[in-house]
Amino acid sequence: MKHKIALYSAVVALVLSVLACGTSTVNTPTSQPTVVNTPTVVNTPTVVDTPITPTSALVINSSNAFVDSNGTYRVVGEVGNNSSTVLSSIELTVEIKDVAGNSLLKDDNGNIKANEIFYPMLNTLGPGDASPFEYTFDTTKGTPASFNVTITGQATSEANRATLISENVQLVDDGSGGYFLTGELVNTGSQWAHINSLAGAGKDDSGKVLSADWTLTYVTELAPTGDANSRDRTPFEIDFPNPGGVTQWQVYPDGDVSDNVTDYPIDVNVTNSYFDEFGSAHLVGWITNNSDQPLDSWVVAGLYAADNTVLDSDDVQVPVPLKPGEATPFNISWFSNVNSNPDQASLVAIYTVNYDPFYTYPTSYEFVDLSATGNTVLKDGATWTFNGSVTNTSGKNLSSITVLAMVMDAQNNLIAMEYTTIYPTGDAIAAGETNTYSVSVYLDPTADVTGFTTTTVVVGDVK
Repeated sequence: MKHKIALYSAVVALVLSVLACGTSTVNTPTSQPTVVNTPTVVNTPTVVDTPITPTSALVINSSNAFVDSNGTYRVVGEVGNNSSTVLSSIELTVEIKDVAGNSLLKDDNGNIKANEIFYPMLNTLGPGDASPFEYTFDTTKGTPASFNVTITGQATSEANRATLISENVQLVDDGSGGYFLTGELVNTGSQWAHINSLAGAGKDDSGKVLSADWTLTYVTELAPTGDANSRDRTPFEIDFPNPGGVTQWQVYPDGDVSDNVTDYPIDVNVTNSYFDEFGSAHLVGWITNNSDQPLDSWVVAGLYAADNTVLDSDDVQVPVPLKPGEATPFNISWFSNVNSNPDQASLVAIYTVNYDPFYTYPTSYEFVDLSATGNTVLKDGATWTFNGSVTNTSGKNLSSITVLAMVMDAQNNLIAMEYTTIYPTGDAIAAGETNTYSVSVYLDPTADVTGFTTTTVVVGDVK
């Protein structure tokens, strides 16, 4: 029988300085981010076992080509399923030619070839569904003058589509040749939903796809609608190059109903949130494994404005296995949009952190506890660097050693952490072998560090 134990989802105010006051502050930037509102995208239930219609039912809805700010030629577009059956294994073929009409494509041996096979960003298209596609070409190998994309393969399939919509979406020009498309994907069905893939695109007024990309930054399995801890929704972040002319966005989900979700009894508790001296947002806390077996897990975070608009999202693997009945620290800090955009950072007012059931599973390898020796902490303002050594005292060969460096406040609350992984120079870290480590932890520069303490945790993976 599957566990259906609710996760404690941390949803609290994220302030832009130390959280001692316990309230949030939101500063209004001088220029507001670009927010484009278009209808939410819905995956409607799919009828399966329907005979396939002629191949013309799968069509190229639009295509575009441009050179991005890094000099890469990008052929993008959208393929749509106008049939009444589910299609998968969709194969596209691209031609790229120079001004003289000669192909610029080459095989691995450097020989000219007429075309190249590639695939849409979504694996499966139900009736009425569409997927963006993209093929990139290095312009140092030639100057493209024309392109052509055709559909050269497809197969019938089956699917039990989840009903997914997008909410709280915004599209922001990062000012450096790219866009960030952020929002929430919401399961409106009465069963668990599994997200197979997720893509997004920027379009012009006519609905033509001008630029697109896909992402893995989301919770893969969403609880049924109305979940008490809001686990029926996940934040996401998709970034793609700015081609010029974008006026609207579209989100493309590929998701199915799932009846085999293993929902482990896990709690997530955020103990600190702050921006470091380099402008990076941090969400720090503990993930507690209430099951009777060790688990590997991922956590997914979202940063929101006061009106619930999603500003950014990030996901990280918890660096060491979760021991049964114990808590393991995590730090989420790679927020691509907010960390590089002060205007967006000033809007942050709320956050969420959830674990991903699909990427949480029993640990398949043996691990051992080790100890750090000779540890010193060099305090350079808000950057504290832990240095020391670890000896493999397990009596076994190890494939790696992970060192977690943590900073606690005067009340023993976790307020910052980072980690590093030591890998062998040969096949393994031998029994008795000693390695050094260095881990830099980036604190809140406004924090009063009086009474702060430090600790390290060391875990080795047995080879």
